[in-house]
Amino acid sequence: MKTITLITLAAMAPTICLADESWTGFNAGLQLSTVDVSQDENDNGNAALGLHAGYLRNFDGYVVGGELTYDAGAELVSDNKTKKVDTIRLKFKGGHVFGRTYLYGVIGYANIDGGSISEDGYSAGVGVTYRATDRVLVGLEYLRDTYDTSADDITADSVALRVSYKF
Repeated sequence: MKTITLITLAAMAPTICLADESWTGFNAGLQLSTVDVSQDENDNGNAALGLHAGYLRNFDGYVVGGELTYDAGAELVSDNKTKKVDTIRLKFKGGHVFGRTYLYGVIGYANIDGGSISEDGYSAGVGVTYRATDRVLVGLEYLRDTYDTSADDITADSVALRVSYKF
């Protein structure tokens, strides 16, 4: 019987320890993304690892904030050559909280840099974040980055699994 009680308490631990219900504060974490970068007829899907840091502010059930992200490891095929590219985004997030779940939209600035290729563009998408504990946030985010180059348009679709720590 003690084993069943301990297992039940361990399973309920994330809901029991939510002392700080507010989303307000700084957060930082890691993200693992699948990225599909397209330029003209070239289409290349791969994985990228990234970092993010931001600030959220809670307004009576609505949450807004900003975030800076960096992703490394995505590949772009250009002129029949594969190039590793890094992506930096400065994003504005806004949405609504439903219990421990935050649903939001994203819009912001994006930059893709692959050495000989460096383009500015914009990013837009949606996401969901779940408060596993009062400090640990787990989320999923879809973004579409669009870069209007002088020669060819570049788009990047990404889906990121994110883990953050709230300070």
